[in-house]
Amino acid sequence: MAFLHGERIRWLLTACVVVLAIVFVVQLRPQSKVPTDATLLVKASALPAPDVQPAAVSPTAAPEVAVDVIGAVQQPGVYYLPSKARVADVIAAAGGLAPTAARDQINLAAPIIDGTQIRVPHVGDAAEATVAAPSAEGNGLIDINIADAATLEALPGIGPATAQAIIDERIRNGSFKQIEDVQNVKGIGPSLFAQLKAHITVGQ
Repeated sequence: MAFLHGERIRWLLTACVVVLAIVFVVQLRPQSKVPTDATLLVKASALPAPDVQPAAVSPTAAPEVAVDVIGAVQQPGVYYLPSKARVADVIAAAGGLAPTAARDQINLAAPIIDGTQIRVPHVGDAAEATVAAPSAEGNGLIDINIADAATLEALPGIGPATAQAIIDERIRNGSFKQIEDVQNVKGIGPSLFAQLKAHITVGQ
């Protein structure tokens, strides 16, 4: 009996030693770390941003008009400007008014028409500023939107004063939309318009 009791104690001690050894080995084994949400966020922020190029936007080109500027400006010539430009914009493109320019004879706020010629008068010039262009259509009609004073005077019943009044009207208020609009010009009533309507047009 004493022998069996001693064997049992020895086996229990051996088992305890084995268990302690296993626990010690487990404690020494490196444990894998489970990434936390914060760790994942840091790693995600460290990733390079995708190479996304901004979409190319092709600007729509604004329509242009060509205008020939002569007379009392610093740099006469042909200039290309936006379609809604005014006489002031054309003169600015030409370097501004010359010292001898008759400023009071030109309307800087007047709109411009493609293909026209703007003459800025010098002080002492007899004629006022004009906007001129080729004026006869293929059918022989005179375009009252672009005709110069000399061409307008060729119309029946139109003298120098009325021709200039037509030019002043279109510079001040823009192109005539229809031939009947010429009656807005001082000095042109229904009877004179009746003589003109077979000879004029509004091509532009």
